[in-house]
Amino acid sequence: GNIPEVGGLALTGVGITMPIMTIIMAFGMLVGIGTSARISLKLGEHKKDEAEQHLGNAFILILMISVIIMVLGLAFMDQILGIFGASPETEIYASQYMQIIFLGTVFNMLSFGLNHSIRSDGNPKIAMFSMLIGAGTNIILDPIFIFGLGLGVRGAAMATVISQIASMIWILYYFTKGKGSIKITRHSIKLKKAVIISIFSIGMSPFAMQVAQSVVQVLANNSLKAYGGDLAIGAMTIVNSISMIFM
Repeated sequence: GNIPEVGGLALTGVGITMPIMTIIMAFGMLVGIGTSARISLKLGEHKKDEAEQHLGNAFILILMISVIIMVLGLAFMDQILGIFGASPETEIYASQYMQIIFLGTVFNMLSFGLNHSIRSDGNPKIAMFSMLIGAGTNIILDPIFIFGLGLGVRGAAMATVISQIASMIWILYYFTKGKGSIKITRHSIKLKKAVIISIFSIGMSPFAMQVAQSVVQVLANNSLKAYGGDLAIGAMTIVNSISMIFM
């Protein structure tokens, strides 16, 4: 008799994690969009070496930032979930989901952040295909893990991370042995202050916009919890998911 309620609380738990994932995406935009813009400029100036320098620096920056996010996220997860609107009833589901998502942060950020640079390299179809790989894998694995294997929200998180790994492998292959005109090399991954500043100077704007969106989601979650309860957050999660599909 309580299956619908349990399912609703699980959905609410996942909905509470959406602002956290938005922040992770914001850091991906900080590096990814800034890098893609700089690569476009450098390739337009026929400075391939400098374009590769930006790509290599982006790769290392994403690795560093993702490890920091993973460590801090796992260490302070209970406090983070409380701030983001979790109640004692929904925190268990949010925690189960985010434990796996935080462990897969590096795959998420690499697949999302470097995908922008594929478009800058003149291959938007390949960039679209890399997104379809992740989305398609997720769609296939979600029902298998959630219902077939009975893993619940953990299964949803595992499906998400595996789909990100598949997309990341495709993108890294493109920039190492694939059709990319620029490559990630041992020379290009040496961090340079001027390159980092140039990446962040462009990526800061989309980063700030994405963080602002996360703040709005956090405020909405806490208001919904106060005036409508946990299931109201779950209902808003459904509405947001549908609106994102149409967007």
